[in-house]
Amino acid sequence: MKLAMIPRWSVRRGGSVTITTETRKSFHEALEELRQSVIRLAAMTTEAIAGGTQAFLDADLAAAERVVEADDAIDELTHSIEDQCYTLLARQGPVASDLRVILAAFRISHELERSADLMVNVAKTTRRLYPLAIEPKLRGLIDRMGEQAINQNRVAIDAFADNDPSWAAALADMDDSMDDLSKTLFRHILSSAPADEASIQRAVQLALVARHYERIADHAVTIAERVCFMVTGTHPGAGSDDDREPQPSVSS
Repeated sequence: MKLAMIPRWSVRRGGSVTITTETRKSFHEALEELRQSVIRLAAMTTEAIAGGTQAFLDADLAAAERVVEADDAIDELTHSIEDQCYTLLARQGPVASDLRVILAAFRISHELERSADLMVNVAKTTRRLYPLAIEPKLRGLIDRMGEQAINQNRVAIDAFADNDPSWAAALADMDDSMDDLSKTLFRHILSSAPADEASIQRAVQLALVARHYERIADHAVTIAERVCFMVTGTHPGAGSDDDREPQPSVSS
């Protein structure tokens, strides 16, 4: 006896396609797999921030090299997330909230990947400065910036995992704290008035490291903004005319 094939879709009169329950279930399983991939990428990025910061503070060349090498796996997972997004878009034709989840995952994965790249820069700075010592006050500031970057990255991805856009405002406040730490570090570097070549080189590299942490914090804020759009369908601040750039008029 032949078994009837159960189609995954059927065609209505007029040519429209009706997606069956089986196909819908498969789609949502793939969507959840995509979400988990992004969360896994965020965990790897957080690990890079923690490891890169500690390697820098300890002048640990072996640990710094591990951060650089681990970036290959982060890049690979980012590319895998891209492929998942392309597949879902091409095969399923998602709309509304499902489409926003896919677009958010795509954009968020690149924000995370860039943050990891910034920690690779910090790790490479560890090699450039070795074996120059970093004074205690600057060490303390960089340690705090690393912790702040970790916290912001975690909060941002928690917002994604929980579909919670309310964290956007909190992350903006946290970003202000990161900016304050960076300004304090810059003031201390300038007040030290380095005279010799080694001190000048150290000051430049420390300023760049501070800038890397600032940018990681900015990426976390952007992730939270992507979550806002994913959940609500509107961009943060979209309702304020004061924040909008003037648009050129188009004559018909």
